[in-house]
Amino acid sequence: MENIKLSDDGNYAIVFVNPEVYSLPTIYSAAYVFLDRAYIVLDKEKERVVVYLKPKEKENPEKLGMEFHNELLNYANYSSRVKENNEITKMIVQRALLSADTTLAQDMEDKEIEELIQELEKEEDENVKNIVKELKDDDRKKGG
Repeated sequence: MENIKLSDDGNYAIVFVNPEVYSLPTIYSAAYVFLDRAYIVLDKEKERVVVYLKPKEKENPEKLGMEFHNELLNYANYSSRVKENNEITKMIVQRALLSADTTLAQDMEDKEIEELIQELEKEEDENVKNIVKELKDDDRKKGG
């Protein structure tokens, strides 16, 4: 693979990652998984992120690099699913909280009703002001 190279002495793998394909948080997440198996250094070279993986135990560095790429894909997929399901997750948590404590639901409902009433009163006040203004304008026209 051209994205994975071995050091000259073959002791560590060098993995080149395109940040347009894998975000920095995805790269961090994948690297975190390898903390117990390898010493990790992240660097930037031109337009790509360079990951150096040196095994802590006797392990094949090239295999470690390929597994790192698999982990990148895993976290990129996970991140994309989390974003897609964010609204659904939020709704489920809200429902769970509201069903656990019915007073929360009542409080939310009361607050919504109160806001609606205030909105209607504000509209009504504006309508009354407009009517009064129209009547005054009519009086001026008749008396003027």
